[in-house]
Amino acid sequence: MEKLTNFHLKSILNRKVYDEFNEVVGYLIDIYVSTDEGYPRAIGYKIKNEREVVNCEFKSIDFYGKEDRIEIRIKSAREIIPRSYTYLLSKNLLNRKIVDLNGKKVVHVDDLSLAIIAGEIRVLAVESGIDAKVRGKKARKLYSWIYKLFSKSKKDNIVLWDSVESLEIGVSGLKVSYSYDKLKNLHPADLADILEDLDSDYRNRILENLDIDLASDILEEIEPEIQVDILKNIDDVKAQEILEIMPNDEIADILEEVDEETAEEILMGFEKEDQEEVRSLMRYEDDVIGSIMNKDFIAFNMDLKVSEVIEILKGSNPEEEVCYFIFIIDEDGRLLGEVSIRELLLSSKDCNIKDIMNKDIKIAKDTDSIDVAVELVIKYSMNTLPIVDESERLCGIVIVNDIVEEVLSTSWKKKLKRSAQ
Repeated sequence: MEKLTNFHLKSILNRKVYDEFNEVVGYLIDIYVSTDEGYPRAIGYKIKNEREVVNCEFKSIDFYGKEDRIEIRIKSAREIIPRSYTYLLSKNLLNRKIVDLNGKKVVHVDDLSLAIIAGEIRVLAVESGIDAKVRGKKARKLYSWIYKLFSKSKKDNIVLWDSVESLEIGVSGLKVSYSYDKLKNLHPADLADILEDLDSDYRNRILENLDIDLASDILEEIEPEIQVDILKNIDDVKAQEILEIMPNDEIADILEEVDEETAEEILMGFEKEDQEEVRSLMRYEDDVIGSIMNKDFIAFNMDLKVSEVIEILKGSNPEEEVCYFIFIIDEDGRLLGEVSIRELLLSSKDCNIKDIMNKDIKIAKDTDSIDVAVELVIKYSMNTLPIVDESERLCGIVIVNDIVEEVLSTSWKKKLKRSAQ
């Protein structure tokens, strides 16, 4: 029989395993692989014999025959204790979900492509689709014909392991950490799309194991109903940490989707000033500018010098999106003008800030319709629109991203996501 160097996991599962004396030692029911970097490497096997299931390693293991009829032969079997850095291919990967990092989507694992490289069995790729789904079944050809006859599924999809992030790794009784290192390199918007396609357990586990800043950025991108589900189900401490670094306008949007009791529980974890700010944002009607404005902005008193402003900015850590302009206010908080960061840096350090400010600025009121903000931003190509209250006090800003998110309907968002895939 022909010795195989490439085969699929389903083609070798539940096959008889013969030793060097041609005796059947049992059936192969799973393979332990290492979690080292690179293509997962087989380092142990689960064998079921007449009496029990044992964990083994072999001096050598070879596969003969064809995909639908494979014979497994081993030499020098001995029992092992599974190590903490291993996991099982069938139990922990087969029929589970993984993330295709290149396609930025969730893929169902219907089978795994294996190969013998330098004498070691390695996982090369994940496969999904009709052929992979029915592989290993006795009536494979019949199953495949029926699937193709009644299903509109696309052809099999193959994702190389380099582009795979496993969502579930672990062995019963052993603790394995979830680092999701590959996922961390994706843009938060792509991660949000991926998480939206996962069930609650996977989604929450991933968020709980990501860096707080990244988790916060992802939560901002996720659809409101899923944001609510996440906040209700992830660890309370983690949820509070994520919310603490989110802009208050985003928090207000999320809390408007939850019941009053849940909203109050979440707000109680914030400092008094932030509580009041979020509550004030929640009081706006959905169709007015106040409901989408950002309360985080940079404003200085008109009597400061340029050098003083620059020193203050150096010691602060403002969000990138609010750094287009700084605003100049009087002692009562009324808006007087604005200065671009570029103009600030090019001006004489001894100059007074009010002497270089632009007084001819476009503003909107917090009670104006969102359409007013849209018209101003489009007409004057504005990155940032300052918002004032009825007393002309600066109370927030609207960033062009907020406008895009508000105006671009959910259907268009989904259409753009589909076209990008």
